[in-house]
Amino acid sequence: AEQAARPAPGPAAGQASRPEAPVFRTAARLSRIIATRAPNDGSLPLTPGTPALTQFPISAWRRAQDRALQAAPAATLGYGPPVGEPALREAIAQYLRVSRGVNCDASRIVITEGAQGALALCVQLLTNPGDTAWLEEPGYRGAKSAFHAGDLNVVAMRVDADGLAINEDDWRTRPPRLIQATPTHQYPTGAVLSLARRLDLLERARRAGAWIIEDDYDSEFRHQGEPIAAMQGLLPDAPVLYVGTFSKTMFPALRLGFLVLPQAIAGPAMPSIVEMLRGGHRLEQLTMAAFIENGHFSRHLGRMRRLYRERQAALREALAQHLGIDHEVLGGHSGLHLTVRLPPDVPDRAVVEQARRLGMNPNALSTFAITPQPQDNGLVIGYGNTSADRYPALVRQLGKLAAALRH
Repeated sequence: AEQAARPAPGPAAGQASRPEAPVFRTAARLSRIIATRAPNDGSLPLTPGTPALTQFPISAWRRAQDRALQAAPAATLGYGPPVGEPALREAIAQYLRVSRGVNCDASRIVITEGAQGALALCVQLLTNPGDTAWLEEPGYRGAKSAFHAGDLNVVAMRVDADGLAINEDDWRTRPPRLIQATPTHQYPTGAVLSLARRLDLLERARRAGAWIIEDDYDSEFRHQGEPIAAMQGLLPDAPVLYVGTFSKTMFPALRLGFLVLPQAIAGPAMPSIVEMLRGGHRLEQLTMAAFIENGHFSRHLGRMRRLYRERQAALREALAQHLGIDHEVLGGHSGLHLTVRLPPDVPDRAVVEQARRLGMNPNALSTFAITPQPQDNGLVIGYGNTSADRYPALVRQLGKLAAALRH
């Protein structure tokens, strides 16, 4: 006891005492943002979400860009309006009204840094730390990051063949402030939210005072059946914030997305949004506006729909003939990828890890879930950036990897 009571020895004679090194702490929210994506080359074949960049009409884009520079060479170098260029906001509003049935005008549109910027803005505008947010499970990883960065209580809501599945107990026991949904083409399963569920979700959200973020992912590339209008336009005062992006319809490096605010939010929130944001990407925005107005955008979408429809059909055939193991293809009504559910004894993450070493880049379905279930074991296979003649060999390689890793 006497020894324990002695003070710790001081510095040796002639030595100055050193202050303890400061402890640098990051925000606690970072621990909730789980890394699920390994660094990889997005140009590799079978990458989900990467469009056919070699088919982009770069000459038409360059001409539109040159015209934008000639019209306002100095103005395009400044910050610009925080909510986006008026020309682009108006072009998007007109496009959405006609093609997606969205109830909007240019005054309610905010240009963002891709869809991710729109999601982050929704969190900033509508939530406080600790609020509950519902997220599709499995679902878009960027939404998880945006919600966790806002210190929200994230609740994973399962998705089935008819989309987001919510029961009465969910509304009573864990009512949300925000609900994230991809109703037209659920990412990554490809499910389409049924009309009955859409109407029920809108009505229940309104009664609960919740807001729905409708991420209209890949809606432009519909391959089966009639086009499905946006959920936002089903009711005149729908509690929906509509999110879109040009990353898939144009090219990812463009980094232009947009958010359509409900009328009830647009007026009160706009002064704050103007203070929160800084304008930028003016040349890209003006070029995009001209690209839409001159008809290049619609023609490009038409060409890409045909191409992606052909590539999806070829991938389905290759999976049926060359994968060589039991599997189930999910979705496929829209988009740039197919999701393939694998048997539980084939570890999807191990298959993906080995596939990347061989120069392929599918994603593991289980990485899209917060709490993966047995049905979340599979591969998310992109066909947007891969020509159809390569599918047989690539799928055959995937099948061999899956068989070798089976346990």
